[in-house]
Amino acid sequence: MVDASSLPLDENIARTREVVEMARGCGVPVEGELGYVPGVEGEDAARHPGELVYTTVEEARRYVAETGVDFLAVSIGTVHGRMQGEPQLDFQRLADIDRALSDVPLVIHGGTGLSETQFRRLIENGVAKINYYTALADAAGQRILVNGREHPTAGYTTRVKGVADAIRNEAERCIELWGSADRADKLLKECRPWQPVEHLIVYNVRGLDEAGVTRMMGDGRRTLGTIPGVRRVFTGAAVGNESSYRYSWLVRFCGAAVIDSYRDDPRHRDFADSRFRPHADGRISIDYQETTHGSEKS
Repeated sequence: MVDASSLPLDENIARTREVVEMARGCGVPVEGELGYVPGVEGEDAARHPGELVYTTVEEARRYVAETGVDFLAVSIGTVHGRMQGEPQLDFQRLADIDRALSDVPLVIHGGTGLSETQFRRLIENGVAKINYYTALADAAGQRILVNGREHPTAGYTTRVKGVADAIRNEAERCIELWGSADRADKLLKECRPWQPVEHLIVYNVRGLDEAGVTRMMGDGRRTLGTIPGVRRVFTGAAVGNESSYRYSWLVRFCGAAVIDSYRDDPRHRDFADSRFRPHADGRISIDYQETTHGSEKS
């Protein structure tokens, strides 16, 4: 989730697009935010640090087209934290944005204080995610206060007793209200396991002495390590001279989605074409993913 909504539109778009380009290479979806939802999580909305700025259809259409976000958080009248009085939500604005962005799920920040009817209308008009923090914190705080009144001399353990249950009960209420109950199996079918990939290259060298190989490897570690989704770059030399391949690269990707984005990244292309391939003799390149057996866990 990237929130640059306090910036001017052009800067918000530019900042968000940078995050999308980085995350997309790792197979990670991105939520962006347009418009301004005032307030501070867990604090009274009356103390918010700015005026509410509504999301417009025209800006939403442009923002999504130019950033490529997968989800869009919109401002239609909610605030972070607690709101005084009945929230006045602009459902017509939400419906218009939903029609304009039919393939983009919408997000609401500042869900605390809304009525059951308002929640249902949000979901009917394209909202797929609701941020809901303050009410959960309030449930925990109320439990602590009750424990303190009942046991005024008690220590920490007694005062926080039942806090997890209080949060759980409120979360379950919301899950039921928002229509998300009994959908875990369906959700899990759409999920992919997050498994790292080891990109292994073994090779010999022509046209470089040992110092040249060392410089090439060092440059590669620095360059390839900046590519999104690359977690580690290891370069090695064989311990024994009898090895068929003298040198190796082991590049750890955070997931399989990085294989293609790494290959096409201009930093990788430039290094491979100008520094590595001209000197790599008889190289073998293979991508590996860890195998598991039965219920064994690593």
